[in-house]
Amino acid sequence: MTAIEDRVSEIIREYDAQGWHRTGSEVDTASAHWLAERAEQLGVEAALESLPLQRVDPGENYIEIDGRRIDGMPLFDCSYTGPGGVTGILGANADIGLFDLAPNFGDSAYHQARRSNDLAAIVAITTSNPAALAPSNAPSFTEPFGIPVLQVSAEEKFWLWVNAARGAVAKVVATATRTPARAFNVVAEIAGSNAELPPIVVMTPRSGWWECAAERGGGIAGWLEIIRTLSETTPKRTVKFLASTGHELGHIGLKSFINSNPDLPIGASVWVHLGASIGAAVNWSPHLQTSDAEMETIALKHLTDSQLTIVPTGEVRGGEAEEIHGRGGRYLSIVGGHATFHQQADRWPDAVNVTATAEYAAAIATIVLELADAK
Repeated sequence: MTAIEDRVSEIIREYDAQGWHRTGSEVDTASAHWLAERAEQLGVEAALESLPLQRVDPGENYIEIDGRRIDGMPLFDCSYTGPGGVTGILGANADIGLFDLAPNFGDSAYHQARRSNDLAAIVAITTSNPAALAPSNAPSFTEPFGIPVLQVSAEEKFWLWVNAARGAVAKVVATATRTPARAFNVVAEIAGSNAELPPIVVMTPRSGWWECAAERGGGIAGWLEIIRTLSETTPKRTVKFLASTGHELGHIGLKSFINSNPDLPIGASVWVHLGASIGAAVNWSPHLQTSDAEMETIALKHLTDSQLTIVPTGEVRGGEAEEIHGRGGRYLSIVGGHATFHQQADRWPDAVNVTATAEYAAAIATIVLELADAK
């Protein structure tokens, strides 16, 4: 292995071993301290900025038909049943709605059903390949709405649709409590030689549903590699670094950072976003998102992956870059998905292509260095 591959491997292995990186959890807090320490080992002072939240702690969650019980997970931005659950006929247009739901997506019928007064609950089959429980994020986490939604693994898809077709009676229990908690962003800064130049912000999310080795590990390793590269020089522009919590909960960590720095969305020269699945091993689908042609040109000077999809400038397909796009800022963003996206199987080492991750980390570090030295 090369030196950068060794560094990437060490970071993702440590991150994966920490456990489930759900926002506001003990693992999330410990991981924040770990990442700050990793940044400080590179000679850059890092700090933890806290934000309050009402953490969702799932209780019992299952669907039961004819004595057979299938466990699941509720959405984190819906309402919940009582301990006794709800009982009714299962089907797309019955008492308990049944829908297929890819992670973070869903057709118009599903979204309409979530607000329906005619349904008691929804069972969402989380379609994925390989079949598994792949939860969707909670964009309305701070303003939950609608009826209870229970997410279950696609492994049960055939059995559930067969029972829906015969009008089976189902019991759905979808319980959770909200617990006051705190979560933490990790922030750092490398001062530029010209304080009058607008700064650059380098951001990556650091939270998610499970261990998230490929989903989040590549971005975190790249974030540290950029710090390493810039700490060895003095860039013209100040570069601010943000590793945000709350990714899966409507980007609440980034929103908190923006609330504390309201001029940055449009005041920064550019936001560089290291998004999901950078360097994933199987079925990785990398996308480049940029606010304008100049950012695209700079990115493509250094990103030479033939598999990279170029999103039309000014469009955003996902990730924290949405928040900058919506506020009129400039951005350069790498996002994607992979075979075990949002699944417990997203683990080190099988889910990670170390060589690809290292190549992207090195390329993005070069991009940031060029942007930081631009006039």
